[in-house]
Amino acid sequence: MATEIVEQADPLELSQPEKLNEHHNVDQFDCGEDSINEFLKKKAIKAQLAKTATVLVTCLKGSNVVVGYYTLSNGTIMRADVVPRKAQRNSPDQHPITILGRMGVCKTLQGQGLSLDLIQDAVLRSLAASEAVASTALVVHPLNEQLVGLYEKAGFLRSPQLSPIAMMLPLV
Repeated sequence: MATEIVEQADPLELSQPEKLNEHHNVDQFDCGEDSINEFLKKKAIKAQLAKTATVLVTCLKGSNVVVGYYTLSNGTIMRADVVPRKAQRNSPDQHPITILGRMGVCKTLQGQGLSLDLIQDAVLRSLAASEAVASTALVVHPLNEQLVGLYEKAGFLRSPQLSPIAMMLPLV
């Protein structure tokens, strides 16, 4: 009788997300979406220097090769667009928000939970930042309907009053 030996794969070891810098290697990054790839490779450092976005990257542990990233920036929304509706009571006309912008994970690592890990990191950073600089929600505009489910898993609520596919996670 043959005995089958099943080897368990080592868990994926990644660096903690950190601010993108010139030492990170973005050349091999490919998430399958050209606009996301191009932003990281050609515009991310410039956006960060212009203070229009903070770009946070994760690498395989012990390397500088970027395998996932997301961006955070800030903005405002009108009181009538805030969800849940109870958060609109006795509030200013405009609400400060944090925007979870572009996000991508290398195709070779997709389906392993890294996207949810990056979203969780973005939520935790947004909550921490909201203690120093007011922000009432984390808002995301998924690229397509397929990505909506990913953000719903993380607790985001659809916010069609912002745009047909926008989603919001209250921080209060």
